[in-house]
Amino acid sequence: MPRTSPSCADCRTADASRRSLAAAPISRRRMLQLGFGAAVSVYAANALPTRDLLAAANAEAAAAPGAPVLVNVFLPGGMDLLDTLVPADYGRYADLRQDVKVTDPVALAGTDVRAHPSLAAGLGGGLAGLYGAGKVGFLPGIDYANPNLSHFDSRHFWETGRIATGPGVGWLGKWIDRHGGGDNPFQAMSLGSTLSPLLRGTGRPAAAVSSPEDAQAWVPNVWGEWDTRYRKHWGAVADHKPKGKGPAAVYAAARQSQQVSRALLPYVQQEGKPDPLASLVAWPAKGNGQGDNSSDFAEHLRVLAALLAQPLGIRTATVEAMGDFDTHDDQKATLTRDLAQVSTALAAFQADLEARGIADRVLTMVWTEFGRRPEANRSGGTDHGAGGLAWVMGTRARSGILSPYPDLQQFDREDNLQVTVDFRTVYASVLEQWLGTGADEVLPDAKTVGRLAVVR
Repeated sequence: MPRTSPSCADCRTADASRRSLAAAPISRRRMLQLGFGAAVSVYAANALPTRDLLAAANAEAAAAPGAPVLVNVFLPGGMDLLDTLVPADYGRYADLRQDVKVTDPVALAGTDVRAHPSLAAGLGGGLAGLYGAGKVGFLPGIDYANPNLSHFDSRHFWETGRIATGPGVGWLGKWIDRHGGGDNPFQAMSLGSTLSPLLRGTGRPAAAVSSPEDAQAWVPNVWGEWDTRYRKHWGAVADHKPKGKGPAAVYAAARQSQQVSRALLPYVQQEGKPDPLASLVAWPAKGNGQGDNSSDFAEHLRVLAALLAQPLGIRTATVEAMGDFDTHDDQKATLTRDLAQVSTALAAFQADLEARGIADRVLTMVWTEFGRRPEANRSGGTDHGAGGLAWVMGTRARSGILSPYPDLQQFDREDNLQVTVDFRTVYASVLEQWLGTGADEVLPDAKTVGRLAVVR
């Protein structure tokens, strides 16, 4: 997060940090580890070339100015379908949910399925408003056959695009391996501190960046004169490769991060100058970085919208929501809060893309690792279940309810909702209809999972 002076409670620790830096010199290896781009994670099979990364990114953007972009948003924990999109069979739903049920769902035009009222939060009526404007296509009942209700396994399946627990590259990383370049890490970007497994491939670079500002050089609890001296010495050290294997490996990683950091410098707001990433849209206020992460999701989307408008050659990006959708208890309050944050942030993101004139080339896909059981538990929540919810969003997303809603009168053999669409069907459809490439290049089961219209 951006640097700030410590609170009084932190002063003793901060003073000790400054004294330790003053009392003894920083080792070369430690300086490299704390160098430019310390908040940048760069993944590549080989070291990036030394030429200007910004020039490489600009060249890729110029070569394909209208290239489609896929934004992938993950809602962690397993979001509940029934309380998010309330079924038409409300009586049966109410019997199953009793105290957990949504009592005042919002009508969705053209369907007898209704939405949780929190989906109306945000600009233009939030996600419900975007649905009414024909910019959202919901996918109820999405999952895979014989669902595994483990967070780790299910998320891994969605990330790799294959139902296997062994190691595997991300399905979007595999796509970048085939269709990306060798010298532009911005082509596949995670907004956050770590690279999403979705983007991990085998041969093409990708990057994780919270913001252009966070990617610049800084050390926690160090500022003023020591910060200035640190930056100066780091630049000198980073220009000379060390001999030892350990320091050399750190050097290579630091150099990659430094290259990304420098490429993003033009997008950092300078004192007294306009913000190069300024938006015409009213975004939620930033989180404070001290545990109040309710708006960090929105901040990552705000930065992404601004970067997508720059000539960086971004083809796919990932963002993870900050909510807690693993609602084993107190679901009514938790889901109300977290769905409102998601709706508000995504509505602002779509409005920002439209204000910048780039909305027609951006498709957003939102997913969660599984759904919840149809019957509420005794803790005011719901446990891990099948038949979840995903959706596509954008000016070119096919709108409506795109997959059959699970039948509340007929569950699977584990008394879970029946799966009505395989998530790999959606992946294959997005690859072919949006990214314009063969699904069999990426998905091992592409020929068997069918297709579904998800864009127009």
